[in-house]
Parts: sequence; structure tokens; C-alpha cells
Amino acid sequence: MRLAFATHRALPQLSEDDRLAASELRQQGVAVESAVWDSPLVDWTRYDVVVLRSTWDYHDRAAQYAGWLAQLERLGVPTLNPAPLVRWNMDKRYLVDLAERGVDIVPSVVLERGTVVTLAQVADAEGWDALVYKPAVSASGVRTAQVAAVDRPAHEAPFAALLGERDMIVQPFVPAILERGEWSLVFLGGQFSHAVRKRARPGEFRVQSEFGGTVHDDVPRPALVTWAESVVAHVPPPCCFARVDACEWEGAPVLMELVDPELFLAHHPLAPRRLATAVRSLAGGRRTPGAVTPRSVTPPSGA
Repeated sequence: MRLAFATHRALPQLSEDDRLAASELRQQGVAVESAVWDSPLVDWTRYDVVVLRSTWDYHDRAAQYAGWLAQLERLGVPTLNPAPLVRWNMDKRYLVDLAERGVDIVPSVVLERGTVVTLAQVADAEGWDALVYKPAVSASGVRTAQVAAVDRPAHEAPFAALLGERDMIVQPFVPAILERGEWSLVFLGGQFSHAVRKRARPGEFRVQSEFGGTVHDDVPRPALVTWAESVVAHVPPPCCFARVDACEWEGAPVLMELVDPELFLAHHPLAPRRLATAVRSLAGGRRTPGAVTPRSVTPPSGA
């Protein structure tokens, strides 16, 4: 079996986490290569399965990325996670889809591109004080801003400019992120594997490493794991990996993000093997018609 771990131009080789998983797969006789997702030099038909790993620039070229996924589907090259699930997960409207299915999320308002509305109007309508706004298709905290009530006037112009370019999400700011951090609970092959807690640096609200955030080993309480399992239950199979990012809102856990492929494998000794096992289980033998059928996956209604 030959696998491609899809990467992006800024990180053409495997990340630290992916090297751990690739080593496990190679020990099991699976060939693993890194391949830049938008490289015209890659012959994707060489691979039995393409595992979507560090394609971190997808949000900058979402249409091109979706087109690449469609190309793989036309070529009959399966992906993990499956392409329909990935397309659904690219746009943060999936949070609203999950909320309609009973999942507790950070309250979210979706604004279509070109909508004429101010932050003050959204805040007044929802009864929120401090806000966070971000593009509906985004990653790593890019173009995400926290806005205190007194600072709204200064943010109205940049917010309006962004809304003129793309769909946006507006949410209330969650103080618990600063106080207790943000959980990432990782599921591999549908089973809970491990968790980390992410914390923002002083003076920052974003927990991503690009903004000085740090990642800490931690063990979530059983009730939080059970809640995360209920969230993952809404992800249509086959789902090779999922990451439930959660924080506390009004005393209860709420979903912030789901399915992101950064899995913090180095933070648990068994995690690389668990991912390798999940990949092998879903990839099966060499690719044959019907062996892996990602195109049969149906995201939640509304996706």
C-alpha cells in the first residue's frame, strides 16, 4: 500500500507529528510519502489513499482546494478524511449545522458576504458585550479579532471591509478561554485517544502557536470526554480523525471547532500508532473500485 500525506508549500516535508505516524505505518509495511497538495508535479493516481495532514494554506485558496478534492474524486483516489466531510468542515457554518442537531456550540451568527450590518447592531441584537469575528473559512486564528464594547467603533471599518470580501462569523467572546484555556480532545478511528489544553500568552486571546499560544498535556474529566463523544457521533463515517476543540460557556462545555487535522500526536505515546491503525483500517488493501468510498459520505443536513 502506498499513501500520500498531503502537505503544503511552506511545509513540503512531513511535520513532527506526521513523521511519528509515518514511522508507525512504515514499520507495518506501508509506503508513506509527503506530497504538496497543489503541486502540478504530483501524480495522485500513484497512491492508494491521500491522507490530508498539513494542508494549512487551504483557507487562503478555498475554491482551489475544493477543486483539488473534486479532482481526486474524479480520479477515484480516496482521501482521509473523506472529501465530502472535508468540504463541509472547511466552512464554519458546520457549527450551525451541528447546533441544529443538538450540539452545544459557542453562540454564532453567520453573515453572508456583502451583508450591510455593524458590529454594534449584531451585539445589540444578540445581547453580547465583547465579541469575536472571523471569516467563515479560516484557520490558525487568521483575521480573527476580539472586540471589547468600547473598541467597537475602531473595528467597524475593518469588519465592514472583511464582510465585503467574504462570509463572516460573529460570536461572543468567551472569558473562560483566558481563565482555563481551551481543550482539544482527539479521536482516532472514532475512539477517544488523548487530549491537550491550549493556553493563550498574556495579552492575547488566541491560543494558536502562531500567536504565542502553548500546548499542555492534560487529562480531561470523564464527563468532558463523554460530551465530546456525543459531538463526534454526529460526524458521518468513515472519519479517520477528529479533534473536538471545546471551552466552557455558562458553566457547560461548548464546541469551538471540529475535525481539524492537527492532532498533537507527540503528546501521547500511543497516539501515532492509533492514527496509523485508523489509517490502515480505513484504507484497507490496494485501491480497487469500492474498496474505499469517501464519496458515499453524507455530511449533516445543510452541509
